Amino acid sequence: MATPTDVPAPALASSISVSDRAFRIFYALAAEMDRGWLRVSSVADQLEMTSHQIRLPLAELRDAGITTHERRYETGDTGRKTWHTYVRLVDDNATEAAA
Repeated sequence: MATPTDVPAPALASSISVSDRAFRIFYALAAEMDRGWLRVSSVADQLEMTSHQIRLPLAELRDAGITTHERRYETGDTGRKTWHTYVRLVDDNATEAAA
């Protein structure tokens, strides 16, 4: 039987210091991890925030090596071509293979 001292520390607990918003974004991305790349605006909508409000927290996660992003030039809602930013959690297997 495990004792309370045998409980593993959460992934973001000690080594990485991120803001509350960054943690909320991390949690939302983890919940949608099987979908792969997510548009930043849809993540913001899910968290009831604007895309501008999640820019800095996403940069925190990117600097910590937790997420990666990709920009795509595609047709927007208005029918015009525009840049959309997509984000996803870093694949642990790919990170370990590169190391």
